[in-house]
Amino acid sequence: MTERLAINRVAHRGDGVADTPAGPLFVPYTLPGETVEVESVPGHPDRRHLLRVETASPERIEPFCPHFGICGGCAIQHWTAPRYQEWKRSLVVEALAQAGLDATVDELIDAHGDGRRRATFHARLGARDILEVGFAALRAHHIVGIDRCPQVQRALAAFVARPAVQVGLTVPKPDSA
Repeated sequence: MTERLAINRVAHRGDGVADTPAGPLFVPYTLPGETVEVESVPGHPDRRHLLRVETASPERIEPFCPHFGICGGCAIQHWTAPRYQEWKRSLVVEALAQAGLDATVDELIDAHGDGRRRATFHARLGARDILEVGFAALRAHHIVGIDRCPQVQRALAAFVARPAVQVGLTVPKPDSA
């Protein structure tokens, strides 16, 4: 069964939130002001799977990563930088307020530089002894194989693009016995 929802805000993990009489519903890859068509996620009554954006936010942009929405690495590449920065700052302000701390929080400083220094990659020996390297899929147990990640530093990006033997990994062969 599908539903039509209006997204009101973005939660602390980057999912859009539709505030409904039954409580908040979380919809990944959505933005405030959007009207979306969704379906239920089995076993998760407060989560919805995005099927289609009916009315897009004017703050929606094209993500720069070809894997966005497929791998579980990034949540909101589809939001304009100024709104993203406001949202990130608000997370700090809210966390401090919840801790009872009264502090001035300046505007976000972009410390991205050459990219992320840390990322959790997963690897698995796949069919025909090919090593798959990538991220765990969003809320799933399979690896999304990627050939590059524009979010990480060049050294990490090079790791993703090279075969296992070139980065010093020993790939064990399954026992044939």
